[in-house]
Amino acid sequence: MAARVQRRPGDALLLAGILLVAANLRPVMAATGPLIGEIQHDLGLTSAAAGMLGSLPALCFGLFSALAPRASHRFGLEEVLMFAMFVLAVGILMRVIPSVAVLFLGTAVLGVAIAFGNVLMPAVVRRNYPFTEKRMSGIYTTVLVASATVAAGLAIPLSKAGLGWQWSLGIWSLPALAAAIVWVAIRRRRPASRPEVPEKLGLRVLLRSKLAVAVTVFMAAQAFAIYVMIFWLTEILIESGIPPVRAGLIFAISQSCGLLPVIALTFAGDRIRDDRYPVLAGGAVTIIGLTGLAVFGASGAIVWAIMVSIGQASGFTLGLSFFVSRSATHSISAELSGFGQSFAYLIAAGGPVLAGVIHDSSGSWTLALVMVIVVIVIQVTAGLEAGRPARIGE
Repeated sequence: MAARVQRRPGDALLLAGILLVAANLRPVMAATGPLIGEIQHDLGLTSAAAGMLGSLPALCFGLFSALAPRASHRFGLEEVLMFAMFVLAVGILMRVIPSVAVLFLGTAVLGVAIAFGNVLMPAVVRRNYPFTEKRMSGIYTTVLVASATVAAGLAIPLSKAGLGWQWSLGIWSLPALAAAIVWVAIRRRRPASRPEVPEKLGLRVLLRSKLAVAVTVFMAAQAFAIYVMIFWLTEILIESGIPPVRAGLIFAISQSCGLLPVIALTFAGDRIRDDRYPVLAGGAVTIIGLTGLAVFGASGAIVWAIMVSIGQASGFTLGLSFFVSRSATHSISAELSGFGQSFAYLIAAGGPVLAGVIHDSSGSWTLALVMVIVVIVIQVTAGLEAGRPARIGE
C-alpha cells in the first residue's frame, strides 16, 4: 500500500503545476472557433465537417476519460499529468502540418491529453486542498477560463499578423511544454502518488446514485451548450451581419466577462451551502442571452453574447466543483470525474456537429439556438439535484 502524499504548506511548485495545467486545457479549443471560417476556406470544409473538428476533442474526452483514474492509480497522478502535457504539446504541433488528415489526427491526440487533465485535476485539488476545495477549484477554473479568453481574443490577430491559422493554433504548444517541464520537477520532488486504498465504487453504484447521475447530466448539458457556443458564436455573429474582426472582438469580450461569475464563485464557494441558487441564476442568464441572439441577432449582440458567456461560465464552474465537493475522498473524486466526464463529453461531442447540420439544412442559426435553450433547461433541472449539499461515499 503506497503512502499518501501530504501537501506541504507553501508548496509553490505544486500550485504552479496545477495552474499551468488549468491554463492548457482550453486554449487550443477556444482559439479554433474564431478561426473556423479561415480553416473552412483553406481546407474546403462544410459546416458539418467543421463541426466534427470542434466535436472531436469532446468525443475523445468521452472515450478516454474513464481511463484516467486507472492510469493515475497505476503510475501516479504526477507522472500521468506530466505525460499528458507532453502529449498535448505534440498534438498541438501536429495541427500546424497543412493536411486535413493530420489536422484531425492532431486534434484527436490533444483531445486525449486534455481528457486526462480534465479528470485528474479535481482529484489533485481534492487531495491537496481538502479544507479549501471549493476555493481552489474556483482558482483553477478562473485560470482555465482566463486562458481560454486570451486564446480566443488572440486567435484572429495572430493569424492576421502573419502566423496564419496554423501557427495561431500551434503557438499554444509553448505553454503545454512549460506545464510538462514543471510537472517533471514536481515528479522529481515527490514519489508517484496513489490512493491509500483503491476505493472503487464501480459503474453500477454510480448509476444507482441519484447525486452522481445528476452531476453527470448537469456536466453533459453545460458541456454540450458550451461547445456549441464556443465553436459557432463567431460565425453566428458574422452571419447576422457583423464584420469578422468585430465578431471576434465581441467573442473575446464576452469570454472575458465570463470570468466574473468564476471569480465570484471562487471567493464565495466555501461559504455557499446550497448550490441550487447559482444553478438557477446561471441558467436564467444563459437563456435570456440565447433568446436575444435568436430574436434580435446583431442588435445588441454584445449584450446577448456577454449574458451567454456569464451564464455558461457559472455552469462550467459549478460542474467542475461538483466533482470535488460531491465526493468524500480524492479517489472517489477521480472516479466520479472519470464517469461523469466520459458520459458528459460523449453527449457534448454531438453539439457542434448537430448545430452545423441544423444550420446547413435550415439556412440560419435560429433553430440551433433554440436547441441550446432546451439543453440549458435540462442543465438547470439536473443542477437542482446536483446542487444539494451531499457527498458520494459518505
